[in-house]
Amino acid sequence: LSDDRLTLGHRATVFLHLRHLHLKLTSLPPEIGQLTTLTALYLHGNQLASLPPEIGQLTTLTTLDLQGNQLASLPPEIGQLTTLTELYLQGNEKLAIPKTVLGFDYAAVKVDGVDATDPRVILDFYFSRTSGGEAPLQELRLLLVGRGRVGKTTVLKALRDEQPDAQEPETPGICVCPLPVRGAKGEATANAWDFGGQEFLHGTHQIFLADRCLYLLVLSGRESNWETESDYWLRFIESFGGDSPVIVVLTKFDEHPFSVDRHRLQERCPQISGFVECDSFTGRGIDDLRRVIAETVDQMDDVWLPIPTAWRRVKQNLEATAESFLEYREYQSLCLATGVDDARKQDSLAQTLHRLGVALNFRDHPRLRDTSVLKPEWVTEAVYGLIRYVQQRESNGVMPLAWMADALPSDRYPEEKHAYVLSLMERFEVAFQLEGTDTWLIPELLNEVQPTSFEEFRGPDAKRLRFHYPDALPPGLLPRLIVRTHELSNAQPEWRWRSGVVLRWGDSSALVRLNRNERRTEVEVIGGDRESQLALFDLIRAHLTVLHGKVRVDEQLELADRSNTWVGAQKLRLMEASGIDQTIEETREHELANVVVAETLDGVESREARSAGQDSAPRRMRLFVSYAHADEKLIKPLSTHLTILGRRGYIQAWQDTMLIAGEEWEERIFEELDRADIVLLLYSTASRASGFIQEKEAPRAVERARSGAKPCTLITVPLNRNDWDKSVALEHDLVTYQAATFNNRPISKFKPQSDGWLEVERAIREAVKSRRSSVV
Repeated sequence: LSDDRLTLGHRATVFLHLRHLHLKLTSLPPEIGQLTTLTALYLHGNQLASLPPEIGQLTTLTTLDLQGNQLASLPPEIGQLTTLTELYLQGNEKLAIPKTVLGFDYAAVKVDGVDATDPRVILDFYFSRTSGGEAPLQELRLLLVGRGRVGKTTVLKALRDEQPDAQEPETPGICVCPLPVRGAKGEATANAWDFGGQEFLHGTHQIFLADRCLYLLVLSGRESNWETESDYWLRFIESFGGDSPVIVVLTKFDEHPFSVDRHRLQERCPQISGFVECDSFTGRGIDDLRRVIAETVDQMDDVWLPIPTAWRRVKQNLEATAESFLEYREYQSLCLATGVDDARKQDSLAQTLHRLGVALNFRDHPRLRDTSVLKPEWVTEAVYGLIRYVQQRESNGVMPLAWMADALPSDRYPEEKHAYVLSLMERFEVAFQLEGTDTWLIPELLNEVQPTSFEEFRGPDAKRLRFHYPDALPPGLLPRLIVRTHELSNAQPEWRWRSGVVLRWGDSSALVRLNRNERRTEVEVIGGDRESQLALFDLIRAHLTVLHGKVRVDEQLELADRSNTWVGAQKLRLMEASGIDQTIEETREHELANVVVAETLDGVESREARSAGQDSAPRRMRLFVSYAHADEKLIKPLSTHLTILGRRGYIQAWQDTMLIAGEEWEERIFEELDRADIVLLLYSTASRASGFIQEKEAPRAVERARSGAKPCTLITVPLNRNDWDKSVALEHDLVTYQAATFNNRPISKFKPQSDGWLEVERAIREAVKSRRSSVV
């Protein structure tokens, strides 16, 4: 549309049913408020200096992209956009919102699959600052990484003017301490995190690494090969730290001097801000390192951008608390005493403090959200303490629950907090509970030896896919995959080892192995019908896409009739999208083979999954899952089906944030329910007994399903009963809605129950297709 108010105003009536709109304008006219059916508005890359108040009238908007403009302020009316799920304000420097608060940009969310920051958090931060005063935080996280015994701890001691110890023991996990930084802009505090370097801990570091931090990569000429080590750790940092600045520290230099190819490293990693040769024992280069740190921190805008004054007071009071953790209701009381009295802003503040690394609060996890960890080292010492304890017992990663009392000091980790620690380990894909036992498995500590030859996967009928990593292996890849998919390997737990696993889906099996020498993950699928094989491939690819992070990946597939001849999967996808039907590839025998593009891709990826990644793909439907907490284990198999549907572009499930009904979280539950296109109501004896579901959540879902303005599709899933009591008003209503299973058969009656969950998956798929076909 042209930059003309009259044009937009006159045409507004034509756009009554417009859902998505891209505009190129120098100013946004007030008539934009007439487009009340908009769900997505893209205004990136313009020269907008302000937004009209009428933008608050777009109450159905879910995505608002304002990246790369010149906004100096935001109108208060933007807070009326309560259905907004994605707000992108990156590249509007005059708003002075820290990148830590803004979170990931549009490209990262859409391409890399990371979560967008809750718009409420961004807006609450902005308006709390403008209404209540502001002051810079002047804090950052400084993370020291590198192999064990390269001298990270002694470098940190020297920076803090402490005497380093020549017999310094290895850091058992992570040590956290403050480091003053004095630069041209003033004094800041770097919260220094000294990471243990033992290899079995590397995969666990991802729990605590973050972007918007400063990294010190410590290398030693005696302990390691600089080229190999720098490649490994720089990719490690890029995977979890994004574009955070990096200082390369060449330590123990007087004892073992060495050099690195600085120009090549900076070419590969442009965020390297300096190289420093130092020796913690002679003092060589320590002042230079302090200077480079200060100069780098001066350039980190987030450190110097102001935050709301009231929020700063809350942060200071949290840090002054002697306790390591605080129950959420206690945190709310502290907020009230400091002047942050709105429950929603308390929630936003908890998220912001988490992003800043001040107090960890995992609000998206049902068993973790009620506790804020005030001292992050309380978490690190628990996780690493358990890992080391289990490693020393050589139990192949198996940890009986009773070991926790011996592994963790009772004064810091009372028994009532053991479940919280375990939930953290599960949340971060470090461990999971073995089915039907009080025992947990830490895959990072599994045996390295492959348990059998797996000859059945060598046959000509196997379909093969592999992911090659040209630069570095993603840390903790296979152990994390084992945690994510453990329900699919429960039938044969002996076929789990540190670098491999066998997954089963229906009658199909997938052998997934990490080949460290060749730097690749290999996937081989056999058995079952074509649909179950494709489901396995789509599922594995969905998980690996997340686990790869920002590590560069070359995905290849084997030609069906040419053993060990591989072709780039992305190359074939691009050809298919461009309408190229066939291509020629060189075989292993240096012959030419004709490759039918779509047919070859169809062997390892569903067409739905391929089309889901295209710009022309239809919108994913928002799926809200309603269930009773007591049924949590019963419904676990559902998550795999939702992952497949997500990979294939059908849904955006509210699964990772399946909040259990609770007082403070009621508003958030209703917000998600009101946004949903489809509500999946998992009904059982437990949900019948739940006052929240019976009196609030389910009636609200029925009301939405009946609504003429913005109706949702309501699907009921009988879990362990289907005896609807029509004398009860709610059940009288529910029985009239579509059931996910044929004849309303309970999931518990299916043998195997996986057949029942397949029917649920089909019901969701059909509901999405129906809604898409009805869109104007």
